[in-house]
Amino acid sequence: MALLALAISTMPMSAQEGRPPTGRVAYHFVARLLQSPSGTFFVIGYVNFLDGVSAPLFDGAPGEKTALMTFRSDTFSAAPLFNGNVLALNWPSAPAPVVTFYLNNSPNQDWNQPNSFSSGQPIGSFNARVGQIAITGSTAVVTYSYDWVSTQNFSLGGKMFNLGRLSPGGGTISNYVSTVPVTTTVSGFPTALTSAGTSFVIGQSAKADE
Repeated sequence: MALLALAISTMPMSAQEGRPPTGRVAYHFVARLLQSPSGTFFVIGYVNFLDGVSAPLFDGAPGEKTALMTFRSDTFSAAPLFNGNVLALNWPSAPAPVVTFYLNNSPNQDWNQPNSFSSGQPIGSFNARVGQIAITGSTAVVTYSYDWVSTQNFSLGGKMFNLGRLSPGGGTISNYVSTVPVTTTVSGFPTALTSAGTSFVIGQSAKADE
């Protein structure tokens, strides 16, 4: 149920022009998966670490309210598979949910106001494909790979960046989720699951090698 993307900094050849090694941590994120009674979901969250970026990612004490880089997914549904005390949820690979990242130089996000996570300057989006949520007890693990749909240059700390240079062939997300819900005031989505995760660089696509 959850999700996320970036890099670059003071090493222009290795970070800006070179390709990051496969398996390298690209970024960490904190997120919430909002869920409706009918079984639809969407994710909101923020990036708390971006490989190669030394500029602050928060405008004040770190947290959702001050995060400069946020994201939000499309609404999606997932089909259940039962295996004893393990529940697996899979969402379709086509059409895959789209996750969009934003840069907000005047942040003021609130978990109960999802639109606050999708304001600011769009800086990239990806297709979250091949996804599975494995639930057992009070913990769930979300794993999926993604392909960039688009990325745009943006300025952070006086330097120019582009998310597509972080993982030219896309990335793989590993996301840990608490299955103990928290209540929300979001219309139609009365509960949310809290989570945090990591995106890893994956191999360059065949198209990029041509």
